[in-house]
Amino acid sequence: MDLRVDWDKCQGHGKCYLIAPELFQPDEEDDWGRARVLMPVVEESDTATFGRAREAVSLCPEFAIRLDSSVPAE
Repeated sequence: MDLRVDWDKCQGHGKCYLIAPELFQPDEEDDWGRARVLMPVVEESDTATFGRAREAVSLCPEFAIRLDSSVPAE
């Protein structure tokens, strides 16, 4: 699954990188503290990491995080 943060929506609350620091961190070059994705592809078979990614999606107050099915390359 592809993990993404929409910077147009992200307000830098930081819940994602507190919940899942292995997946997100604040972007050091951004004054707003918006999240940078560290692991852009999360495997559903990695249940612990996938669960934290889903939790980050559900707890984002701005609905800025997306976890979508990867589209296979043609």
